Amino acid sequence: GHSAPKLFDALSLTAMDILDTFNSQEMSSTMWSYATVRHSAPELFNAFSDVAVGQLSTFSSQSIANTMLACAKARHSSPKLFHAISYTAIEKLDTFNSQEIANTLWAYAKVEHLAPKLFDAVADEAIEKLNTFNSQNIANTMWAYAKVGHSAPKLFDAVSLTAMEKLDTFNSQEITNTVWAYATVGHPAPKFFDAISQVAIERLDTFNSQSMANTMWACAKVGHSAPELFDAISQRAIEKLHTFNSQEIANTIWAYAKVGHPDPELFDAVIDVAIEKLDTFNSHEIANTMWAYAAIGHSAPKLFDFVSLVATKKIDTFNSQEIANTMWAYATIRHSSPSSKLLFDTISFIAMENLQTFNSISIAKLMWAYAAIGYSVPKLFDAMLHIIIEKLDTFSSQEISNVMWAYATVGYDDIDSTTLRTILYEATSILEEFEVQESIKLVWSMAALNCEDVDATLPFFSKIIKGLSNAKNYNEDWRGKLSTEDLKELRQVLLWYNEKHKKDYSSSLSSKLKDESFRLLTLVTNEIRSSKL
Repeated sequence: GHSAPKLFDALSLTAMDILDTFNSQEMSSTMWSYATVRHSAPELFNAFSDVAVGQLSTFSSQSIANTMLACAKARHSSPKLFHAISYTAIEKLDTFNSQEIANTLWAYAKVEHLAPKLFDAVADEAIEKLNTFNSQNIANTMWAYAKVGHSAPKLFDAVSLTAMEKLDTFNSQEITNTVWAYATVGHPAPKFFDAISQVAIERLDTFNSQSMANTMWACAKVGHSAPELFDAISQRAIEKLHTFNSQEIANTIWAYAKVGHPDPELFDAVIDVAIEKLDTFNSHEIANTMWAYAAIGHSAPKLFDFVSLVATKKIDTFNSQEIANTMWAYATIRHSSPSSKLLFDTISFIAMENLQTFNSISIAKLMWAYAAIGYSVPKLFDAMLHIIIEKLDTFSSQEISNVMWAYATVGYDDIDSTTLRTILYEATSILEEFEVQESIKLVWSMAALNCEDVDATLPFFSKIIKGLSNAKNYNEDWRGKLSTEDLKELRQVLLWYNEKHKKDYSSSLSSKLKDESFRLLTLVTNEIRSSKL
C-alpha cells in the first residue's frame, strides 16, 4: 500500500512499450496494482483495455474479476472492454467463485455499465453457490443488482434466506448496503428485515450517520415497521446528529414519518442541526424534510421559517413534485408567516412557469395546499385549470375530489358549466374508485361552485346515501371515517340536494333515496350538534 507516484509513472511508460508481452494475469495484476494505490494512469488503462479485448479467451475467472475491479476502482470506463468481457464471463461463469462473481458485478454497477444478459446469467449461478458467499460478497452482489436496477426476484428471495443464517458475520456497512438494495429494487422480505433489525440493534454502536440513515430509509421504503430499531436508532442518531449531512438528516426523518413512528425528541433535536446546515440542503432534501414534519404532525415553526427563506432562494431548482410536497407540508402543519407567504408567492410564480411538468398528483397536492392554508393565488388557479382539463383522464378519484374542493374552498367563480360537466363526466367514469368521503367532497364542491346540472351529480349523491345507509352502525361509521368538517359538508350537500329536488328535480330522485337523505340529514345534524357539546 506504499504510494510511489514517480515509480508508477515510469512503469506505465515502460509497460506501454511492451504491451504485447503481457499475458492475461500480468495485465490484470498490473491494473489491479494501479487501482489499489489509486494512481491514475488513463493512457495505460486504455492501452491494456484494447489489448485485453483481443486476448479474452485466455483470461481466467480471477483475471476477469480483477480487471473489472481495477477499472471500476480507477473509475476507468471502457465500454468496449466491459461489453466484450460480459460475454466471456457468461461462457466461463461456472469457474467463478463467490468473490469473483461479487467483484465482477460490483465493477459493472460501479461504472454503470448495463449488461442484462450477464446479470441474468449470474443470478442463476449465484443461487447455486450462495452457501459459499460471505457477508461482503452478499452485500456487494445485492448492491450491484440494485444499483443498475436489474430485477432478480429469485436471487433476492434466495439471498434473504441464506443471509439470515450469516447475519452475525455482517458489519454495519454490509447490513446497510444489503437492506438498501432490497429497498431500492422494491423487494419486500419481512422476515429478513426482522432479523436484520435485531442484529442492527445489537451493533448500533458501530453504525455511523450514513449507516443509520440508509438503514432507516430502507425500512421505510419497503414499508417495514420496526419499532424497537427505530427507537434504538433515535437515541444513537441524537448523539451523533452533528455528524449527519443534509441527505442523512432528510432521509432519517423521512423514514420515521413514512412508517408513522413519532419521535418528538429526535424531531426536536433535528431542528437546530438542520437550520445550521440548511444552506447545504438541496431541493429534494428540503421537500422531504418539510414533508416529514408535516406528515408526522410535529410543529417546528422556527425550522419552517428558516426553510421559507432558503427555499425561496433555491426555488428554481425544485421540480414539480418537490414544489407540491413543500407547499403541502406548510398547509398541513398550518404554518403561515411573512417569510412563508413570500415562499407561497414564489412557488405560485414558478409553478405557472412550469405547468406542463405537473402530473395529477402534484396538481392535486398543490391546489389543495393553497386552499387549505387559505392563501389566494388566483392567477395560478386560472392557469392550472387548463392543465387539469388537459390531463383529467390521469386523475384518480382522490385527486379529482381534492382539486374540486380546492377551487370551491377558495371561492373560485370562473368555472363554466361546460367545464364542470366535463369534470363530472370524467369522475363518473371512475365512480367505483370513489370513497364516500371523496364523493362528499366532490358533491359539496359542485354545490359551492353553483353547478347547474344537479342530475349529473346524482350517482355520487346516491353513493353517499347508500354507502352510509348500508353501514352496520351509522354513527360509528361516521366517527371512524368522517371528520367534523366532512359531516358539515355532508349536511350542506343533503340540504342542497333536498332543496334542489324539492323545487325542480322531483322526478330524478327516487322516493327511497329521498327518504334516506332526509333520515341521514337528521342524523348528521344531531351528530354535528353533539360534537360541539
